[in-house]
Amino acid sequence: MRRLLKIIIIVFAVILVLIVSAFATLSLDISSYGATGSETLNPTGIPIGRALVVYDPGFSGATKQDAAKIADILQAEGYTVDLAGVRSETTGNKTGYAVIVAGGPMYFGQVSSSIGEFLKTVPINVRLGVFGATGSSTFSEDDFTSFANQIAHATQNEDVTLKLILDGNEANDCADLVSKIVQ
Repeated sequence: MRRLLKIIIIVFAVILVLIVSAFATLSLDISSYGATGSETLNPTGIPIGRALVVYDPGFSGATKQDAAKIADILQAEGYTVDLAGVRSETTGNKTGYAVIVAGGPMYFGQVSSSIGEFLKTVPINVRLGVFGATGSSTFSEDDFTSFANQIAHATQNEDVTLKLILDGNEANDCADLVSKIVQ
């Protein structure tokens, strides 16, 4: 009987450690600390403006792929695009951009905290787009409402285009976000 009690206590302790670790990882936004790289994409021909696409890669890296798709679309539209991780030096200087797009993974209806902090520093005179990668092929209206409220409190820019990027529909969602921002 004592042995069974010890096993139960050990299993409970392991489960508790896993839960605390998962919560700490999400709330401390650990994945963003590796997002320090950046690259510049030049359009063919004369650029029509500059764009900054900022991402928090999340644990799967899917958000970085979404950001790269958005950057490619903006480049095809004629923008010189800086694609940058949220912790890169490139994100420090936000002047000279006509368009800024930022996004990260969604956790419980909230985009990552590093993106929320980045948005607090975005100037109000740019076209701003924010995306959240859901990791799902569907989303609930409550999650979108929570996301919209978070972004409204994180930025002073009143004209923000919001988009949830759904699994399996990334190309269309990224193209839709860009078309709404540059129209």
